[in-house]
Amino acid sequence: PGQRAADLFPAVERGRAQAAHDRVLATGEDEQFEWGARTPAGMGAWYVCTVTALREGDEVIGLLSRSSDVTALKRSEERLRQREGLMIDTQGVAHLGTWEWDVTQPHASWSDELYRIYGVTPQTYTPSYEAYLTKVHPEDRQRVIDATSRVFDEHVPYSHDERIFRPDGSVRYLHTWANPVLDEQGKLVKLIGVCQDITERKMAEEQVLELNRNLESRIAERTRAIERSLEDLEAFNATVTHDLRNPLNTIDLGCALLEREASGLQPKARDVLARIRRATSRMSDLIRDLLTLSRVGHAQLASENADLSAIASEVVANLLRSDSQRRVEVKIADGLICRGDPGLLRAALENLLGNAWKYSSKVAEARIEVGAIEGEGRRIFLVRDNGAGFEMAEAHKLFRPFERLHKAADFEGTGVGLAAVHRIVERHGGRIWAEGAPGKGATFYFELPAR
Repeated sequence: PGQRAADLFPAVERGRAQAAHDRVLATGEDEQFEWGARTPAGMGAWYVCTVTALREGDEVIGLLSRSSDVTALKRSEERLRQREGLMIDTQGVAHLGTWEWDVTQPHASWSDELYRIYGVTPQTYTPSYEAYLTKVHPEDRQRVIDATSRVFDEHVPYSHDERIFRPDGSVRYLHTWANPVLDEQGKLVKLIGVCQDITERKMAEEQVLELNRNLESRIAERTRAIERSLEDLEAFNATVTHDLRNPLNTIDLGCALLEREASGLQPKARDVLARIRRATSRMSDLIRDLLTLSRVGHAQLASENADLSAIASEVVANLLRSDSQRRVEVKIADGLICRGDPGLLRAALENLLGNAWKYSSKVAEARIEVGAIEGEGRRIFLVRDNGAGFEMAEAHKLFRPFERLHKAADFEGTGVGLAAVHRIVERHGGRIWAEGAPGKGATFYFELPAR
């Protein structure tokens, strides 16, 4: 008794409660206000208080105050606000702006981020289809009009890139998605969409394209320079070959005439002439091999099926014709087919079989084998002999130009042949290596790509 109704509320809420009660008693109009029950950790519960006047006839004789617990609703509202805030932040980070257009209305609704993307504010710009079209780049405008028309006529969503102008004249690249919303009768009532500012990505793509164009231009220029250099080198090689061979031929011819005409030459003089002729012959071979090595490096590479078995048989037949006194057991496997340039592969086999023929010449029962090792989807070709062999410690020198592991007069050569073989195999995208032992022969392996 004597206690005010407002005293039933927490101390911090009593002022608002008393004011609401006073207004109801004075006006007879219902009042409603929110209040909360606080805990040490913060707000523990929320309530909505409804204050209703109690009447007796036209006179207000009291009031009824009822509070309803709306804590769950308030917490849901708070979560919704947090999510809306997070969505707004996310839109800013991803440069995503949303829009909505009720097609019965002249104006659309834009999100804050979309205003920022366009560089305008709600106070200075009213979104509408007509106003939007004026901001679209002229080269993209018709595509936008066509896409919008399809949405209205066929209810087909669209997604495309477009450029827009900001008030300051700068251009932004946007990717726009738009989806139609239909009513129960299938009539278009609304368009909703998303615009993403992709200007930075577009600028980066253009920079990459420009870099690629510059790189391609530089590569093309470098390629032309290399081609010119190769043409010059070819001309130089031909000139040098001609100019060097002519005097060598003259020297050899002169030595031959001296040997034939000067019958009274002393043995020492004849020996000197023979040595000169051998030197000129070796010089001629070296010039020929160098020219071959140079051409191998830039000759046009064909891609055909090459029958290594047939090529090896022809090479061996030529070797037998050139040295009919030799007795060599030659074994060539059938079906050695690969993909490559038949001419260059013939040159490689000529060198490999020529070496095998030469370095097995001092063996009583010489054997030469041409075959292949297959397994695990790979095919490795080989040329093997039982001749002089080599030290494995010196195997790394085999394919260097002018390197000769056997310098005895019995095994003459220029040291260029294996270098040419190595270059031929490399140009086919393959690899070559060798195994051997002194006095026990050598095996040269080479592997070519399947295609």
